[in-house]
Amino acid sequence: MGVDDQTITITTELDQRIDPLLPVWEHLITASYDTDDTSVATQAININGILLKVVISVPVTTATGTTSQVLIKDNNDVTIFDSGELAESATPYTFNLFEALSGSIDVSYEPSGAAGSAETPTITLRGI
Repeated sequence: MGVDDQTITITTELDQRIDPLLPVWEHLITASYDTDDTSVATQAININGILLKVVISVPVTTATGTTSQVLIKDNNDVTIFDSGELAESATPYTFNLFEALSGSIDVSYEPSGAAGSAETPTITLRGI
């Protein structure tokens, strides 16, 4: 892979909102960065519901000291979630929210610098 050819995609989707006992949805978003990628990767997602939880996995890489940030913007390009700078960690970061959404949102992952090794960070969105 070349410089700044990172990708981001929805890996799995679960939508059980029609289930009266467990009306939930979940989107797992996986980014793919190689050793020299540094740019933001953004994935658009259609959501009609309430975003309750964001779980972010920032994998440990060979370049120590790099951080990453996740932003979620609504369909009016207003930032509704900003993780702040997250250090690499073997333990995922979990954030609780209560954000009513309708339409398309943009989920962006941005590292502070090149990882020095390939990494596949994940972002999980859960809601009702």
